[in-house]
Amino acid sequence: MKRIAFFLLSYLCCFCMMTNAQEASDRFRQINREFLDPASPRVLIAAHRGAHLDAPENSLEAFRQTIDMGIDIIELDVRCTKDGQLVVIHDRTVDRTTNGKGAVDSLTFDEIRKLKLTFRGRQTDQQIPTLKEALMLAKGKILVDLDIKAVSCIDKIMKAVKETGTETSCFFFVTKIEQVKLLKEYDAGFRTLLRTNSGKDAQAALATIRSEAIHIDTSHNTKAVTDLIKRSGSRVWINALGAVDEKAAGGQVEAFEEVLNEGANIIQTDQPALLKQYLEKTKRRQ
Repeated sequence: MKRIAFFLLSYLCCFCMMTNAQEASDRFRQINREFLDPASPRVLIAAHRGAHLDAPENSLEAFRQTIDMGIDIIELDVRCTKDGQLVVIHDRTVDRTTNGKGAVDSLTFDEIRKLKLTFRGRQTDQQIPTLKEALMLAKGKILVDLDIKAVSCIDKIMKAVKETGTETSCFFFVTKIEQVKLLKEYDAGFRTLLRTNSGKDAQAALATIRSEAIHIDTSHNTKAVTDLIKRSGSRVWINALGAVDEKAAGGQVEAFEEVLNEGANIIQTDQPALLKQYLEKTKRRQ
């Protein structure tokens, strides 16, 4: 009987794992379709530095929790160590987010890996991830926005994406048309998010290149601009970071309309769970 019970339990565990894997795969395919369809009414959510309200920012745990929350995109930051290794960290130095001190590009990879990430002032057992670790965690589960903090390492970043086979799991956040061209020339399948600073800037960029998403600011968050971007075949990205997120966290969730009301359809936020609830309530995540 014990042997039968063991086999039944093993079978159920395997069945649950296969079901969960299939659900994750199906959800990722949907996210990918939606990302490439600017006409879709579904608004996508990007979690700024992962689910950093519940785990250290830019940590593998924050990324796991983002996936578990059913969010569409992880935003993460990429830098190079002194010896040219790619790591995921926002700041120029390790001072704020780890138990160490020093500039990322003045520390070797081995020195970086000895540090521990902190969370709410306390040391954790988590390390600064490598880019490859983050990409492999996300692969086939969630999209990744690569915020390139060390532009001089862009060649290494492109190679890391190719080596991990994550071309359809990520896109590159860049600030110049030339960078979009560089990425597309390296691999036509690479996806990009181009930052623009005005409506005229967006119009000029779209006349020159093809970017899967265009980053706008509140300065040019107008229906004319968002319509232009969508007609050109791109998604419209805008940030709720700062005042909008703060209002939402304080109970004014309708503040999200400040970035939604002109047609933006990717929202980056520090409050992914709140935004998800609001979008579902207002039927923007059907």
